[in-house]
Amino acid sequence: MRRARLLIDTAAMRHNLGVAREAAGTRSIFAAVKADGYGHGLLTAARAFSAAGTDGFAVATPGEGLALREAGLTERILVLQGALTADEFAVAAERSLDLVFHELAQLDLLDQHAASLPPGRIRAWIKADTGMHREGLMPESVPAARERLLVCPAIGGSIGLMTHFARADEPGTAPTEQQVETFRAIAAEGPGETSLCNSAGLLGATAVGGDWVRPGVMLYGGNPFIFGEAAQFDLRAAMTLKTVLVAVRQVPRGESIGYGGRFVAPETMPVGLASVGYGDGYPRHAPDGTPILVNGQRSQIVGRVSMDLVTVDLRGIQAQVGDEVECWGSGLPIDQVAQSAGTISYELMCQVSGQLRAEGTILGQ
Repeated sequence: MRRARLLIDTAAMRHNLGVAREAAGTRSIFAAVKADGYGHGLLTAARAFSAAGTDGFAVATPGEGLALREAGLTERILVLQGALTADEFAVAAERSLDLVFHELAQLDLLDQHAASLPPGRIRAWIKADTGMHREGLMPESVPAARERLLVCPAIGGSIGLMTHFARADEPGTAPTEQQVETFRAIAAEGPGETSLCNSAGLLGATAVGGDWVRPGVMLYGGNPFIFGEAAQFDLRAAMTLKTVLVAVRQVPRGESIGYGGRFVAPETMPVGLASVGYGDGYPRHAPDGTPILVNGQRSQIVGRVSMDLVTVDLRGIQAQVGDEVECWGSGLPIDQVAQSAGTISYELMCQVSGQLRAEGTILGQ
């Protein structure tokens, strides 16, 4: 068992879903639980959101949807990457999953296997590329794709239409407004449910509309924007990464610390050694000055991050071996650590080691 430990607060997740619900208004919610619930545990997250009344879940693959069904979750499940094999189409039909079609090859494969699938068990969504140019059918291809799905016996109900915003996390709204305009033109061509907003779109583009929203990082307490703080949207951290000091020592002035000697002590100074590193998911590329808490007091890391150790500046802090260190979480916003490390909170959440997740403590149940 590692000294670093992960705390997952399901009460914070439920609270954040409430924030999303208020922002969504009359729209329904697909709570995103892909990537192992953004590193919080697929079933831990899904059960928390189910208890809080989510209308459905958004996952990446049919396998994730199957795991939710096998755990007894009955809400609608939207598979964002859709199906790519005959077996995945079979899983979608058997487990009544909503499949996204973003590539014409998926329609071809469905046509090949539709006769072997139970009728009317798959809900279909078309993902339209309105400007992100990552995945999705171009607008001119959507009408024909809709017609193909409508006549397919494996598909039940009307055909949904969705898109994804490329720049909703930025201060300017013009790119998002252009995508919305393109989307509305496509949606006018046929009936069906619609979905546009991710977390940033939900909190920042309040007039977008649609029938469903797909919040993700905000549900886990991360700030979906490249500006501001999660707390200003009343979001609470669901993940806290903690550890302890395993050594405290004095480093003489002019001496370097750690691999490569990146940090040189400007004065004789106390340095703590915390039992956490990139083997646990702490970012190896975090620079000197990345914030960290020791006994609730804000400090900074100094020297290169090792596999299972980081060195911490203890100047002005009373600390001893065994004292608590918080890498991010309820006391230190994960977005601040991510910004210092030149990344985003999504990555820090998702890269926490599987061992820590397996040994993690679930709070708020």
